[in-house]
Amino acid sequence: MLYLVTHYWIWLAAAFVVGAVTPLLAQKFGWAADLENYWVSRVGVVLAVALVLVAAQLASGKAELLLEAGVGLVIAYFVGGLAGGIAPGLLPVRFEGWWVGLFATGLILAVFGITTLPKLEPDLRERVADVVKEAGADPLNFDVAGRDVLLPADLGSDKVRAALGEQILKVPGVRRVADVDDLSGAALAAKTVAKLQAEAEAKAKAEAAAKEAAAKEAAAKAAKDAAQKHAAAKAKADAEAKEAAAKAAAEAAAKEAAAKEAAAKAAAEAAAKQAAADEAAKKAADDAAKQAAAKPAAAPAEIKTANATGALPASPAQDCQGRVSALASAEKINFERRSAVIDKASQPLLDKLAAAIKQCPAVTIEVAGYTDGAGKKSANIALSKRRAEAVVASLTKAGIGSVKLVAEGYGSAKPIASNDTAEGRAQNRRIEFVVK
Repeated sequence: MLYLVTHYWIWLAAAFVVGAVTPLLAQKFGWAADLENYWVSRVGVVLAVALVLVAAQLASGKAELLLEAGVGLVIAYFVGGLAGGIAPGLLPVRFEGWWVGLFATGLILAVFGITTLPKLEPDLRERVADVVKEAGADPLNFDVAGRDVLLPADLGSDKVRAALGEQILKVPGVRRVADVDDLSGAALAAKTVAKLQAEAEAKAKAEAAAKEAAAKEAAAKAAKDAAQKHAAAKAKADAEAKEAAAKAAAEAAAKEAAAKEAAAKAAAEAAAKQAAADEAAKKAADDAAKQAAAKPAAAPAEIKTANATGALPASPAQDCQGRVSALASAEKINFERRSAVIDKASQPLLDKLAAAIKQCPAVTIEVAGYTDGAGKKSANIALSKRRAEAVVASLTKAGIGSVKLVAEGYGSAKPIASNDTAEGRAQNRRIEFVVK
């Protein structure tokens, strides 16, 4: 009964409303009269019998569910009649129209039996199946009759069934748990189908395992044959490779002998030519000495003559600028990220730059540092200045002669590429050398 109240209260509420409206209709249509309460006693006897049947659990299955619902609806009808009779002052014994509301309550019971009653058993079966499954038993090996759960004898020992019964009784809506020898009807059919399906699945698994074993054996045999073929092919390829290597070695030895012979011949010819050149140079030096002795000495003068193209030769400062710029353009001085520490991989380039600067005259070379456009302007200028100073310190340590180095930092000024791409930003992070 409590299950019906908590889960299907809407039907009880409908019966209560019918009971409350009935005395109001009795007053409106003149059904009120001084009557004996003979009908109340008769209905009360029927209701008491129904209550005894429900309380003693003498009814089972859907009949018990319908009986419970009928008792609940009649009780709700009487309670509603008492509540509705307060205003007009009509108790159930004071009007003749009580049977109208009772008839409407019967209709409510009929609608309940058609629409809701068929859903109770499947809903209860699903919730009980979850409990049976959690207990480790077969969730199909039980049946539901109304609000009674039937457990078959093959479910396990008495102890197991008693423990499972205690858990099932905790499911809302279960009235009692009964033991039966075996299931029947739809439950037996479902159990049989599940058993047949389990046997079919076991047979299918066994066949699949046999096929898998056969496939593995065939794959192993195929792999073994492939390995043997591969080993034979590899041995043949190794023999062919050794033969080709021996042939190539012989050809290389022959070529090397021919090359040595040609080199020896060329060396002899070069030695002969060098001897002839030395003799000619010696003779020219003797002639020049004789001519110098015959002519009076004159002060040398610096004369710039045009080269073959008609242009004057470059000055030493321009030569210095060209050599240093060529080295700085060919390779790049790299630093650690956001730092003035020179990457160790750039040390060979610094050595080359120091060697080139040593050949420069006494000039001033500005070492200019630049960054990309990322970051604040003041931070970029400071970073470029520190990087230029680090290059000056490294070159000074390597020895640069009389050349004076000046470090300057220009930050992101004078970009040589776009700062919108990673490649462009990498080109803008640079060190330039300006001879002054």
